[in-house]
Amino acid sequence: MTQIKSTVFFDNKKLANVFENNGLDFSRTCFAPFFISLFHYFLPLRAKFLTESYVAYENGKVLGFIAVEKDERNRKRLKITKVFLEQNSFDIGKLLVQYVISRYCAMGAISYHVIVEDSDNDMLSLFVEGCGFRKNAQEFIYKISDNVLKYDENAVSEGFKFYKNIKSADVCRLHNLNINSYQRHSFSKTKEQFEPYFAAGMSDKVSFSYVLEDEQKNKLYGYFNITTYNNIDYMLDFVLDNAFEIYFEDALAYISYCLSKRVKNWNLYVKIKTYFTNYKNYKEYCENKSYELVRSSCILTKDYLREIKEGSLLNSAKIVFNDITPAFKTN
Repeated sequence: MTQIKSTVFFDNKKLANVFENNGLDFSRTCFAPFFISLFHYFLPLRAKFLTESYVAYENGKVLGFIAVEKDERNRKRLKITKVFLEQNSFDIGKLLVQYVISRYCAMGAISYHVIVEDSDNDMLSLFVEGCGFRKNAQEFIYKISDNVLKYDENAVSEGFKFYKNIKSADVCRLHNLNINSYQRHSFSKTKEQFEPYFAAGMSDKVSFSYVLEDEQKNKLYGYFNITTYNNIDYMLDFVLDNAFEIYFEDALAYISYCLSKRVKNWNLYVKIKTYFTNYKNYKEYCENKSYELVRSSCILTKDYLREIKEGSLLNSAKIVFNDITPAFKTN
């Protein structure tokens, strides 16, 4: 009989052997020391800050593995980050996904998403056909060659500033207004998601941001977040207001300049998401520049509940239901 258990209570040496035999990097599964993992396992969802993972096994043999992490500042939105299944283990995959969804729904989670490469038909089939996820958007990642970006320290920095979290409300507004209206429910953010995360120092991820701002008008037109795990490969996640798309090339040049001051050798990858209204312009720019398309992926989502906001119809009136049929029962 197949059992599912948190990796906190599983033999990680056995997992490491499975990963090694399948060419996977065990160290990137975000395992923490046992006592930290044990403490974290019992935390409520709102307080969790590490990736949690689960293993499916039968008679001591590992059949599948799944890892889940909470959005850094949205305690009800979770992302499935890793899935490993042995051959012919489609049903095991369904069990694992259903298990983590059930577990975290009970803790208050209402939304799940996973990013799957377009070419991975088996994984797409697992989530879409097997687990009821829907294709909500696409994501394209391009590698930017540093030798084609020309930057001048005096010319390129105008308007670009290091991001300070006092602008979090403005950045949040910029982000949400540039999302397609029919996709805002899935991808909109709160201003807290653009503020420093208290547990950032406990992760091996380094993150920093810049903004495009008109200080005289006190208006913000662009936000650029850069993350890295190894100080070599840097991922750019950004949003630019529709009227300021022409600054995309200047932004790449400025970021390249900042990276060159930070480290000698680096790779810059740009993430373009189709739920932004102007994504086609950035995608076309990268294609015209012959930047390498590293990955094309589907963003899959599964939502369960919609939170009721203050002032909504369901929150503003008392609703009573009384089934009177028992009063008319006859002997």
